[in-house]
Amino acid sequence: MLREMELHVGDSLKMNQINNKLQISKERLINTGLFTDVEANIFFDEENYNNIKVVIHVEEGLYVIPIPIIELAARNLNVWWNEHDRDIKFLNLGLNLKLKNLSGNGDELDLLGQWGFDRKFIINYTSPFFDKEKNWNFEFKSYLASNKEVSFFTEDGIPSFVRNDNKYLRHRFESTFSTIFRPHYNSYYKLIMGFYYHGIDDELFDSNPEYLSGNTIQRYSRLAIDYAIERRNNKYLATKGYYAHLLLARNGIVESDNFRSWEIQADAYYHKQINDNWSWNNGLVFRTFLPTTRKYPYYNLFRMGGEPEYVRGYEYYQVEGTALAVYKTSVMRKIIDADIDFGKLMPFLNYKKMDTKIYLSLNLDYGYVWDQYYKTSEFINREMIGGGLGLNILLYNQLALIIEASMNQKNEFGVFFHLNRTI
Repeated sequence: MLREMELHVGDSLKMNQINNKLQISKERLINTGLFTDVEANIFFDEENYNNIKVVIHVEEGLYVIPIPIIELAARNLNVWWNEHDRDIKFLNLGLNLKLKNLSGNGDELDLLGQWGFDRKFIINYTSPFFDKEKNWNFEFKSYLASNKEVSFFTEDGIPSFVRNDNKYLRHRFESTFSTIFRPHYNSYYKLIMGFYYHGIDDELFDSNPEYLSGNTIQRYSRLAIDYAIERRNNKYLATKGYYAHLLLARNGIVESDNFRSWEIQADAYYHKQINDNWSWNNGLVFRTFLPTTRKYPYYNLFRMGGEPEYVRGYEYYQVEGTALAVYKTSVMRKIIDADIDFGKLMPFLNYKKMDTKIYLSLNLDYGYVWDQYYKTSEFINREMIGGGLGLNILLYNQLALIIEASMNQKNEFGVFFHLNRTI
């Protein structure tokens, strides 16, 4: 906690600096994801008013979190509700066990087991800082998944599926190890080394021979450099500050790798707080393979339609290509800022009081997907513009629920849900 603070013992500051640094410190503590609420108070030394004492009161979240999994096999909630008629066979069931702050030093272990149409097993571990200055740590991720139903191609923006209830048609194994350098609170550098294996059944191969570029197996190694800077007042639903992320990767390191490309991913968000109730938000998402003129396996294409690569109003469509870009902008107005006390109804002590913020928003998005070979949608190589009204709800400072009524260029209207679950 002390490392996240902008104030330190022995600092000499003007009074107007203290309030600003205290607010930044509070925001940083919330962004750790360890606390449901943070309060900061200043007390003056009665014998010497030049000395002050800062008291931070935190409400800790749950550190052992078993989360039952009821997950959609469909692309998103809207597709499952309308196109799959809310059929439970398109649900995956399992358990996600999160052990946050495992040793009391900010490390985290994430275990997941899931069965159903999508069989999935995940082990993720982020270590504590292991050097004296607390600048270095590491991260290990391993992912194993199999699918009985697979989207093998997209036509007119709608995915086509091949399904076999008796066997899995696709198998995936991915494992990465990252060395992380965090010289400051608000930025980090990662060196990521990974191995990826993807295998498909003959039935899936026959449906689309270009799924893995004429192969049934894809193996490749990956080396990436990842940088991010975080200066938002709340990373789950921000009204002030900025965030930037850049990843440069080389897919295919050794001669035997059968997927080779350069890859760039970039995300940038800027939030301008106009006053206590109004804010202006902007976001840019960019993904590309280099060179963009090469024909890549269908499986590896970038896809517009998931988080965060979507244009409001186009959530029902999946648009794929070798590169994509999205610009998002919105004006938000805070309408509720209150604490809801559940009292005896809430069994967890630190969740009895729920910090609640609700915003109305006016949204406008612009998107573009580049592709020369597959042409899976009429929206390929043309602009996509969509937007509408939104209701943005932030609970416990770290759970964002977004409900949006949006329209696209085809005058198609819909109500869409986006959930940013971070606990």
